[in-house]
Order: sequence, then structure tokens, then C-alpha cells
Amino acid sequence: MRVLYIFLIPLFAGCARKEDPAWAKMPAGGTSGESTLTGAPLRVARFATPPALDGKLDDAVWGQASPTAPFVQPGDGAEARSHEVAAWAKLGYDDQKLYVGAVIFDRAPFSPFSREDVDPHDWEKSSALELMIQPGDPPDNRDYYEIQVDVHGAVFDTHWDDYNVPITGSAAAKVFGHQDWSCAAERAVYVSDDRFYSLEIAIPWSAFVRGRAAIPPKPGDVWRVDLYSFRDGQSLALAWSPIRGQGNFHKSSRWGKVKFE
Repeated sequence: MRVLYIFLIPLFAGCARKEDPAWAKMPAGGTSGESTLTGAPLRVARFATPPALDGKLDDAVWGQASPTAPFVQPGDGAEARSHEVAAWAKLGYDDQKLYVGAVIFDRAPFSPFSREDVDPHDWEKSSALELMIQPGDPPDNRDYYEIQVDVHGAVFDTHWDDYNVPITGSAAAKVFGHQDWSCAAERAVYVSDDRFYSLEIAIPWSAFVRGRAAIPPKPGDVWRVDLYSFRDGQSLALAWSPIRGQGNFHKSSRWGKVKFE
């Protein structure tokens, strides 16, 4: 019996769930998107050196960036740390690019798309991260950007004139915003089996259309941003800043505020 017990110890130990690496663990605190609507914005760190894009947020520069609080239910802002697409993120920048890092605790991420697909409908079929950006802080939905990157690195990106405007065509030929715009994002995805996937995204400032806000942003500038994690046609979805029934994911007055250092 003692021999059997000794044999089983390493067997059970091998079956134990691996601990997440330190860089991927859900933050205990962090800045909630909703708190930035009336309080201090999320700090966007200025990076002295760019991170090496391998999908892992383990470069030293990411340690300079403030984490978001865990994403919440988009409708009512309820806590969602144990949700099927629980997530958190960090932002950084330099003179050339905006950097986004995120960890999404989707244990079975899926995508039917390939990295090379152009503007696939990630929101319909993929596990993905969505980034909404309005340069500056006029929460009027004019001149904003939508970028989705799925677990295979497939990117849907577009530039909108106003709240869900324009949408042209119909059925399979429907065009959302100005899909000829490209964020030209460099991106990498790391998948930890049965636990999470993480993304590193680098968006060149040169991709943004010059308008009401300075591009690149100057230190002290405040922009509106929201982030969403989702899968299964967005039937499972979380937000950094909840919408609280005031429209859909595009409602920029409900997006959080970020401040560039």
C-alpha cells in the first residue's frame, strides 16, 4: 500500500493545474473604466524601448504600465473575474506606436479565420479583443476607430464618422464604417492551453487620420478608449467600461479615459 501511495503522489502532482505566469495573473486592483469617467484617467506609460511582440506581457517595459481593473459585465458593470472571457489589459506608447497588451481567460478560444484574412467578422465567430478609440476627449462619437484582433491574429478594423455611421450595402456586401482604413497593426498572440490567451498589439500613429486631436498624442493628452473581450458571437462579452444601457459598444460617452504620460 505504501508503494502505491508513493507512486500516486507524482501522478496527482502532474495532474494539478499549472499556475499562471506572474505577468498573466489577474490584477488584484487596477483602474476601472467607469471610475475614469469622473475620476483620474488610466495612465498610459511612455515606453523608452518597445516590447518584443511575442504575445507575452513579460517584457520589462510592461511593468511600467498601469493595469486596467478586470473587465466587467458590459450592461450593468457587475464583477466578472470568473467569467468565460474574464480579461484585463495594459496600454503604453512611444513616438511611433500605441501598444496594447491583454490577457483573456478563455479556456477554449476559437477562430475560423487566419491571420491573413482581411476584415473578417471576428465579432460573429471568434474569440477576440476589441479596441475602441476616439482621439481626444470629446465623447461625441465623431471620428473614432474600431479594431478587433482574434486568437489567430485576424484583424477587423474600420474608421467611423459618427455613432455607427456609415453602414452601407446589405447582407454579405454590408460595409461597416470605412473598412478601407487599416490600423496596420503588428500583433502577436500567445495561447496557454486550457487557461488563457494573451495579445500584444502595436498600432502605428501614422495609421490614424489627423483630425481634432494631436497625433501622436502629447504628454498630458486625454483620449477615450474602451476594450472588450468576447466569443460566441459576443453572447459572451465583457467591457473595461460598461455601457449601462446607453447604446451599444460604440457609445463613446461610456468609454473610459486614458492619459498619456
